[in-house]
Amino acid sequence: MIRSLPKVMAALLVAAALTAVAGCALDPIERLSEDIKSQDKAVRERAVLRLANIDDDRTVDLLADVLESDDEMFNMAGVALVKKGREVKEPDPKKPNPVIDAVAKILANAHLAEPFRARAAWTMGEISDRRAIPPLVAGLTALTGDKAALLVQKMSKQALEKLGYYTDGRAFDLGIGTLEGQVSTLPEPPPLPA
Repeated sequence: MIRSLPKVMAALLVAAALTAVAGCALDPIERLSEDIKSQDKAVRERAVLRLANIDDDRTVDLLADVLESDDEMFNMAGVALVKKGREVKEPDPKKPNPVIDAVAKILANAHLAEPFRARAAWTMGEISDRRAIPPLVAGLTALTGDKAALLVQKMSKQALEKLGYYTDGRAFDLGIGTLEGQVSTLPEPPPLPA
């Protein structure tokens, strides 16, 4: 019995180590953070859809990274962030909305290409959270280098209209309630104007 004790201890240590390693592999965010960098567009699409449906604060940063850097997926990431922004459980307008904050950084980044920034403005308007008004007002005078970022300015104005900032309103492109719960697909946003 005493001779078998080291074998039992060794087996328990191996089992504990395997459980620890397997526990890391079970975190879906780690896998999805790899998938959104895949060369395969279908893999990235599935990852963005999964990120839209997972209730985890880390998903916002991953989706924001896609919104600001992936030419093929930034539209889908924008819709996923609309879903996340509408799901924010903190209705107090004095507390920050982490989705609005992440997307506002993209809108304000003059070093990014205009389509990424314009989709960020659209995303904030579609979230339907008035905490987006200050960054959108700043977007009205957006620059790219030393010239006006006209597309960003136009989308910021439209987003402000959706939020009721002006007397004239504008309908949401994604109706309230269309992204509730688990979704099996994300709708295509309207194309950015030329």
